Amino acid sequence: MKLPNDAEAQLNRLLGAFIRQIPEAPEYRDRLAEECEIILQLRFVDYFLTICDVLTLTADIPHMTRGSAGSSLVCYLLGITDVDPIRWQIPVARFLNPLRDDLPDVDIDFPHWQQDTVMQRVFAKWPGRSARISNYVLYKERSARREAARRLGASGKLPRNFKYEDYDIDKEEAMRLEKKLLGKKRSISKHCGGIVILQHKLPKSLINQDNQLMLDKREVEDLEHLKIDILANRGLSQLLEIDSDTPLEAYPEQDFETSQLLCRGDVLGVTQAESPAMRRLFQAIQPQSKSDCVFATALIRPVATTGRQKAAFFHDWTEQALEDTIVYEDDAIRKIAGLIGCDMYEADMYRRAFAKRDEERVMEFMGRMGECEDKDRIIQELYGLGNFGLCRAHAVNLGRLILALAYQKAHNPKAFWRAALKHCVGSYRRWVHKTEAKNVGWDLRDLGYENGITSTPQAQYRKHGYWTQPEFMPGMFVQETWGDRVNFAGLIANGRTFRGESGRYVTFVTAGIANGEYLDITVKKPFSHKDHDVIVGSGKIRMNNGSRYIECYDAQGYRLERYVNQ
Repeated sequence: MKLPNDAEAQLNRLLGAFIRQIPEAPEYRDRLAEECEIILQLRFVDYFLTICDVLTLTADIPHMTRGSAGSSLVCYLLGITDVDPIRWQIPVARFLNPLRDDLPDVDIDFPHWQQDTVMQRVFAKWPGRSARISNYVLYKERSARREAARRLGASGKLPRNFKYEDYDIDKEEAMRLEKKLLGKKRSISKHCGGIVILQHKLPKSLINQDNQLMLDKREVEDLEHLKIDILANRGLSQLLEIDSDTPLEAYPEQDFETSQLLCRGDVLGVTQAESPAMRRLFQAIQPQSKSDCVFATALIRPVATTGRQKAAFFHDWTEQALEDTIVYEDDAIRKIAGLIGCDMYEADMYRRAFAKRDEERVMEFMGRMGECEDKDRIIQELYGLGNFGLCRAHAVNLGRLILALAYQKAHNPKAFWRAALKHCVGSYRRWVHKTEAKNVGWDLRDLGYENGITSTPQAQYRKHGYWTQPEFMPGMFVQETWGDRVNFAGLIANGRTFRGESGRYVTFVTAGIANGEYLDITVKKPFSHKDHDVIVGSGKIRMNNGSRYIECYDAQGYRLERYVNQ
């Protein structure tokens, strides 16, 4: 691919926009030359400078990047991202690849409550040339089935597993219509944050009254329009409310109190890290540093466990010990390059082939790979890229944010929980975060919640989903009976039901029994946790990778008032 005729002028424009000094080390100079050549070849200079214009326009609003933009040294030197890809050993191929026919896009996170402000500033600066793109909601199997039934006369709310015969519907005609609907547009909504900024005016026929472009991201890419994602991040909102002066990179690599908090799995309220799975992961791997926290954010993803048991990770999970294992998508690029002796860009194309199940390219790769030890295991591992994984650049940003929030929770708990109650929205029930806030000394009335101190906890829970008294909800317990067996009753905090490959269901429930004390319960059957407040049962105490849980077969669910009055 040739450089444009005005390559020198374009390069000077790009270099002139750098806000960081280029380090003197040779690896920085070599990487910069490599990236600049690609950017000039692909004529992306205007794209990067437009992103800089957006960030200048919003200089008073802090931001961070997500996705693969942190793979680029040019993005780092321009100030688009604060991730140094040389320090974090991130190849650029995941973000910029001259062999790809799709376009890179930069994802920028802003505090969630300022996302609309950012967009309105962009639209005001580039009127008629900028707009928010659309998202097409397509008919899938379940929605197509419901729509087919409605078009053929069914009305009202249809049960989850309804049958056409129950509604006197011609099954053959319904299935024909269902098949026709699959993959068709069901509705058009706004993209979560994608915008385009063009050099020319957008056709008015494609813009609605909300400045929404009636094209989705695939159509925008087909027209070779570069997209920027202006995204909302509640974790960033939470951190900035606690401390708006300390940038992510300034948080210490190691901090004893933060490490102890993470090792205990005390991550409730830490946005994007408070799930039961993340809590158990931290307990298992016992992170000691920022780098460990970054690594953990990728380790939880399905890609990181394909071809190797999770238990093996937890016994020897360090990055050095897993050098030959795919944790990040970038690991696959390096592994493929090493296996067939190609450069990183060609290796990224094969990575994408495995992720998208492009059998023709996969067979081409296998032919170039030839016969080698553990070939079947390697191919299986690469096929695991079809699961959801993380590029290293995304993991660095997410891991640093999680570390910063955990640091604030360890060192500034009252401010942390005040911000968490405002910004952290997860899968836990309303009482959980409020109880944790009370545990660090907050009176909920001081935070603007209703004064229900004269009502019983049960009455407040029934009305509001939480209670203001500092004591925990009475009647919850775990009691040893004999051996490793226990009886328990806990207030449900969280739950999720899974269906395994064998077709059997298992339900994971987290329940509170006292202030700051929670039980992890594995119910070996479907359990309708959403319909109940209290889970009661018996089971065996089990330990797995440093986490304690109860294995239960006989769980019963109750509404709180029924449990109290029984």
